[in-house]
Parts: sequence; C-alpha cells; structure tokens
Amino acid sequence: MKQDTTQATPFELVYSRTATLPVKKEINTYPAEPITEENFQKTLLRRTYDLIETLENKQRKAADNIQKLQEKQKKRHNNQLLDKPVEFQIGDKVLLHHTKAEKQ
Repeated sequence: MKQDTTQATPFELVYSRTATLPVKKEINTYPAEPITEENFQKTLLRRTYDLIETLENKQRKAADNIQKLQEKQKKRHNNQLLDKPVEFQIGDKVLLHHTKAEKQ
C-alpha cells in the first residue's frame, strides 16, 4: 500500500521494486535462467546497477514529496492561526508556560 506522503511503499524505497510473493506468480522467481557461476555474477551485477540507478531516484522523489507536503501543512497551519486572532480580556485565565523551569 503506497503511503500518501512518499507516494511509494516502504518496500519500494528499500528494494527499488514492488513486493511480489512467489505464490502469486506462475513462473519462476527472479532469476528465471539456470544458476551458474557466470549467470549468478551477471545477475548480481545487473541487480546492483538497477538498485544504484533507480533506488536513489525513488528515495529522492519520496523526500521531495515529503518536503512538499510538509510545506503545504505548514501553510495550512499558519493560515488557521492567522484566521483566528486571539484576544484576551482583563481577568481571563491563561496557561503560563515556563520552558526554563522544565530544563532545570
């Protein structure tokens, strides 16, 4: 399930591909060709290059989506604060917060 913020699943951001269970496939899982030392090395190199090329792009895109949504949430929050000015009257009870007292 894709997350709204990153527009990708956590699995895609880690492994640069969608998760597929072998039960869902009727064909052999990756790699489909017989495994020999030469095929294994080629497959491993191909997968490594795929990860290097696509994974960084997906993670960068997810980070951009997170930043855009955070900015959008900040604007919405700030607009809500500006829409409702707080006016206190003499005698109103307010909560006084001392941050210096908490640190000590």
